Amino acid sequence: MKPIWKKGGLLAAVLALLLAVATACGPKADVPIFMMFPQNSPFNKQDELKKALQEMAGEAPTVNVSISPIFDLQKMVVELAAGDWSIYVLPQEQFEGFKKEGGFVPLDDVLKKEDFPDGVSNGELVGIPLKDSKLLKDAGYKGGEVYAFLTQRVKEAKRAKAKQVLKLLAER
Repeated sequence: MKPIWKKGGLLAAVLALLLAVATACGPKADVPIFMMFPQNSPFNKQDELKKALQEMAGEAPTVNVSISPIFDLQKMVVELAAGDWSIYVLPQEQFEGFKKEGGFVPLDDVLKKEDFPDGVSNGELVGIPLKDSKLLKDAGYKGGEVYAFLTQRVKEAKRAKAKQVLKLLAER
C-alpha cells in the first residue's frame, strides 16, 4: 500500500522549488524597505508607495517596499534578525526600545538632527519620525507614529544608497 502523502509531498516540493526559482529571478532592489505599522497599515498601497518612492529616486537606486499587513512582534523580530532589509520602518514604541540598545547607523551626514530631535540617541541622529512624511500622507496613512532607520547589519557598500532613499522618505 502506497502512502497517500507521497503525491501531496511531491506537489509541495515542486511548488516550493518553483517559488524559490521565481523569488531568485529578476534583479534585486538596491534598497529593500520593510515597513510594519502599529495600526491602519497601508498594506494595500504597497505598490503605490514603491512606485512613488522609485519616481522620487529616479533610475537609481532601485527600491522595493514590503509592508506587513498587520503588526506582529514576532515577525518584526524575525525580520530584524534576518537583516535582509536596508531600511526598517517600525512603530515608535519599538524604535524607542531599540534606541536604548543601539546598533543603528548614524544619519547625521545626510539629515540634520535638529530637524528630527526625537530620532536622536547619544548625540547622533539614528531614526527619522515619519509622521510628516509626504509619501505616507499621500498614501493615506493616518495611524500611529513610525520611524525609519538603518541597522548596523546594512553592508557598508549599501549604506549610501539606503541613506539616499531614507532622505526621500523623510521629505515633508
